[in-house]
Amino acid sequence: MKPQILALFLLVFAILPIHAGAPTLKAAEAAAIAQGDLENRQITDVHIVEMRFKEAGLLGGEPDHWEVMWSKEIPAQTEGRKEIGLKVKMDGTYSRSVR
Repeated sequence: MKPQILALFLLVFAILPIHAGAPTLKAAEAAAIAQGDLENRQITDVHIVEMRFKEAGLLGGEPDHWEVMWSKEIPAQTEGRKEIGLKVKMDGTYSRSVR
C-alpha cells in the first residue's frame, strides 16, 4: 500500500505548476499603479493601508497578484457594493476588489 501512496504523491506534485517564488511585479510598482488609480479618479481622502502578495492556487483560480487595500471603502459602480481595494496582476493590469 505504501508504494502506491508514494507514487500517487509523486504524480500529483509532478503535474502541479512550479512557482518561481518571487513576484515578477515588484511591490513598489503595484503600489504606484494603485496610487495612480486613486489620483486618476481624483480620490484624495483614501490611501493604501495594506498590500499582500497572493500566489495562484494550486488547482487554478486567480493568477498571482498583489492585493492592495484602501483605508476606507469607496462606493462601487454597482449599487449597494463597496470597493475595498485593487487586485494588481503581474502584467500591471488590475481589477477593483468589491464586497
